[in-house]
Amino acid sequence: MKNPLQFLFRSSWERRRIWLERVIKNGWHDLMRSKLLTLGTTVIIALMFFVFNLILALSFASDSILQSVGEKVDIRVEIQDEVEYYTIQNFVAQVKNNPEVKEVVYISKEEALGRFSQKYPNVIRFLENNDLKNPLPNVVRIVGKDVSSNNKIIAYLEGETFSRIVNQEKLSSDIDQKGRNEKILNITQFIKGVGLWMNFIFAIVAILIIFNSININIHTHRYEINIMQLVGAKTNFIRGGYLFEGLFYALSALIVSLLFSRLTLVYLTRNLVDIITDESLLIGLNSILFHFDDQFWLTVGWQLLGVALVGLFSSYLAIELYLRRRLSFN
Repeated sequence: MKNPLQFLFRSSWERRRIWLERVIKNGWHDLMRSKLLTLGTTVIIALMFFVFNLILALSFASDSILQSVGEKVDIRVEIQDEVEYYTIQNFVAQVKNNPEVKEVVYISKEEALGRFSQKYPNVIRFLENNDLKNPLPNVVRIVGKDVSSNNKIIAYLEGETFSRIVNQEKLSSDIDQKGRNEKILNITQFIKGVGLWMNFIFAIVAILIIFNSININIHTHRYEINIMQLVGAKTNFIRGGYLFEGLFYALSALIVSLLFSRLTLVYLTRNLVDIITDESLLIGLNSILFHFDDQFWLTVGWQLLGVALVGLFSSYLAIELYLRRRLSFN
């Protein structure tokens, strides 16, 4: 004899499966009866997602370009003349241990003069003929891990610990050094802010488009909904069909937009790689390729979750408002 609990469990699961099949069939039937509305809604939302992917690609490219530029914007620290070589080496080692620092290079005044003499030999002869000392200072070149680290490193060097080693007057007066870092950070924050607001606007517009499409379907088939309620159909069954429609709009649009984005990306990479000669632009293009190739499924996963929530929320809102209005009239 079979276990009655096992039988009840299978019976409940079977009922849920049949209910889900009927909900999907009912929603699909409504979509196919309004083919032009379904196609138009899908294409409009797909274009929105396509623009979103372009903005996302530009965001990745700009971040990579700014990071590349930031790595080239190093911090040049002049060492006081009376500081001993041993103290300078300790200073270099201490700066290297800073978590914001990526690289530290010490350039002695003799080494700097040797490099200078290769470019301007006449100046060196002038110094030798007039028995003048080497005017160049000892310099420590510091490269931060990113742009945001540069001003933190400058603030670190301005502390009392290095007041006897670092030429504080020169470090404080180098406004250009701090200004470059601030400009790069401001540009990065501006791009991220624009991307965030664009995502928010796209989400609102997508909700409104799907809401209106579902609303049109509901009012077109309102007599059928009334008949379904009269013959005993539960509210969850009626609601489920329209939830499927909203989910279908969102997922179909995502698939179409990803196809457009992929074709556009392949076309651009084939035609731009041979044309672009600027190193920064190539870095930006490579960052787009890296993200959409190596992190493709991660990007698709987040977008899939987002569009699913948008589709379900907008369709739920439309059918819920209709059912509440109908109950209030009754």
